[in-house]
Formats: sequence, C-alpha cells, structure tokens
Amino acid sequence: MILPSTLAEGTKPMRIDRLTVSNFRRFENSTFELHPRFTLLVGDNGAGKTAILDALRVGMGAYLLGIPDSQVPSIRRECVRLETRQGGEFSTFEPATPCVVRCEGRVHGRDLCWSRELASVRGRTNRVGARALVQCVDKHVQEDKQAMKDKRAMSFPLIASYGTGRLWIKPRETKRGRSAARQPLGKASRFAAYRDCLEPTVSSVFLRSWIKKMALIAQDKQPLQSLDVVYGAVVGCVEGAERVAYDFGVDDIVLEFKDGQRFPFGLLSDGQRSMMALAADIALRCVQLNPHLAGQAPSETEGVVLIDELDLHLHPNWQRRVVSDLISLFPKLQFVTTTHSPFIVQSLDGQGLINLDERSVLEERKELYSIEDLAEETMGVDMPQRSKRFVEMEKKARDYYKLLDKYKNEHHPDVAKTKAELDKIEADFSDDPAYTAFLKLHRYAAG
Repeated sequence: MILPSTLAEGTKPMRIDRLTVSNFRRFENSTFELHPRFTLLVGDNGAGKTAILDALRVGMGAYLLGIPDSQVPSIRRECVRLETRQGGEFSTFEPATPCVVRCEGRVHGRDLCWSRELASVRGRTNRVGARALVQCVDKHVQEDKQAMKDKRAMSFPLIASYGTGRLWIKPRETKRGRSAARQPLGKASRFAAYRDCLEPTVSSVFLRSWIKKMALIAQDKQPLQSLDVVYGAVVGCVEGAERVAYDFGVDDIVLEFKDGQRFPFGLLSDGQRSMMALAADIALRCVQLNPHLAGQAPSETEGVVLIDELDLHLHPNWQRRVVSDLISLFPKLQFVTTTHSPFIVQSLDGQGLINLDERSVLEERKELYSIEDLAEETMGVDMPQRSKRFVEMEKKARDYYKLLDKYKNEHHPDVAKTKAELDKIEADFSDDPAYTAFLKLHRYAAG
C-alpha cells in the first residue's frame, strides 16, 4: 500500500500570486495580482482578458520544463506586441521585443520567481529565467522516485487551460501520433495527466472511452473510486443532474436529471456538454496525476486552472452558481477565468475581480451588488435597468426638445434644416405611435 505524504499549508505544490508581462499582446508593461482561490477577469472586448490567460499559460507551463516527456508551451510570434510607427504617408507595425512573461508564486514549499522570454520574433522562447523553477520541479520528481521505493507517494499540481472552443476542436496531433495520446489509468505514467493539459480543448472522445473502459472494469470488481469521483464532478457541475453512468445499451454516457429525464452525452445542450466535459476532465486529470489520493483526488489536488469565458452557453441561473460549484468540487485549485456575465461577477462578492477597463476591484461590503450596479459601475453599461432602445429614445427626445427651443426662441434661420431633423427623429420611431404622437404634440405646441 502506498501512503500519501502529508502536505503542510506552506508546501502547496503550486500557486501563482503575481503575473507581469512586457510587450505581450496589447500590454507594454503590466502587473496583475491574482487571488489565491478565484480570479475573475472582466473588461470590454479587446481589453486583454484572453491575453492574460495566454500569458499565464506560458508562465505556469514552465513547470512542465521539469517534467519528463512533456509538451511545453512557448511564446508565439503573434503574442509579441506591435508598435505603430509613422513614416511618410504610411504607418508601419514593428514588433517590440523582448516579450517577457514573469510569474511569482509558491512551488513545492518555495517562494519562486521565474520568467520566459522571446528575445526576437525569429528566435525561440528561452528558459534561462525559469532555471530555479526547473530545478525545484526536478528535485520533486527525484524525491517522488525515492518515495515510491519507500512505499510513499508525493502530490503534483494540476495545471490546465480551457479555451472558448474547449469542446468542439480535437486536440492537435503530435509528431508521435497515437503514442502521445493519453492512456487509461494503469497503462501510463502519472505525468500523462500533463499531456495536452494546456491545449484549449477537451477531448470528449478520450473522456467517453475512458469512462467506458472504467465502467467495464467496475462490472467485474468493486466500484472504482476514480470513476466515482469523475461521476461526482459531473453531477456537481451540471445543473439539475442527479446521476451519471455509462449505458452500454446506447453506448454513451447518460445523465439522469432530477425531473426524471435521461439524456445521452450526444443529446445534451451545449452548456451541459461544455460543463460536463470541463468538470470531468479536471477530475480525471486529478485522479491520474495523484492516484494515491483515490477518491479525495479532486478535493485534495492543488494547482492552477485557466478557463476562458466561464459563462459560455450557460443560462443566467446557472451562471450564478458555477463559481461556487467549481470551488466546492475543487477546493484547493486556483482558478483564473474570464467572463462577460454580471451574474458571475455578482457571485464573487467583491473578491478576486480584475477590471481591465479601469484596473479596479470591487470593494467588499455586506450587501450584495445588484446586477444594475455591476453592469453600470464595473462593466460600463449605460443605464442597464433600461433597454438600449429606451435609452436611445430618451436621448432623441432631448435632442428634439432642444431643436424646438432653438427654433422657437432664437428664430432659427435654417427652418428647412430644422424641420428635416425633426422629421427624421419622428420617422426613426414611427413603429411606436404613442411615442411619435408625444413628440408631435410638443412640436405643434412650439408652433
């Protein structure tokens, strides 16, 4: 029997506290403080939310430099910031180098700072700045080998990244082809859990084949804890799900809901499939990475998980609980996610929010933020309690009254132009007879 080693509070496998980027995508030189449990990035389109996740992917991917036979993400050429230079009649875009990603955090009980750098667009991402991290990870790998001889086991951190196309795109093929594919438990190294972990996709094909294989094994043996924890993650993250199992009759994973309905994976909604695949993949990697933790792997495994657009395909009711679901199921993981949903922002209660539009965070307070407060103060939506059409109508009405006053009081010389502007405003809202009649009433009153 292999006994898990005891991890003290100060020996967390991995946590990132601070990210600094230089000449990365749209950021010339910026630093971001990350919450130890859940960081949510919000901002307008183009504000740099996904860019930060890409930088973290490179930063935390440096951990894999110390893991045998791992795929390590590099800084891509398109991530280098471009500077606009004016010259003559045309402007040019020149790459600004070096492009640097720098992380500070705690890895296997040590406070570390590491970086990766692309010195030129024609060069390669170097690992000089990550030397201390690589040495730390390599030492842990060697200690794990010795621990195995002593019938003990050491934990490794989960690192994973999920993009917006996390369910629909197949992971890219490697040069080694099928030999590089993730293998079922018992046939591969624990480090196989790191394979494709930083690809932006979830392999639903692998997930279904793994669950099918484990379900077959469970038919001949006692229930498998590794399979049960993956099932538990699905039930905990898919709204309304009560039970999940592999149905050999339909040859698919089937979810049973509290209302009595049953659906195979292929017939679930986009939101249900997306969350099911996400939760199951995280739980499965925890089990494969730290098998000695058995049924406690999802709740005891630590590490960092990135999720782009957490609200993808989710109904607002589901958006309000997805953060608490993830934290409850994976209490020791550090999540960094992006969103456009005020419902997800509201669920944070003012903790762990980075607003890229203003670089501000919500203050913690006793009463919850309303959706209107968040939409207007944090996400920059004008008058969120009113529809966009109502706001537009109100603005046009103000312009209408100003034109009337100007014509009436100042004897506007360009009568024809003023009439044309008034006619256009009335025509724009001709589908609303009451509103148009209201405007014309004021127009008649003005003579």
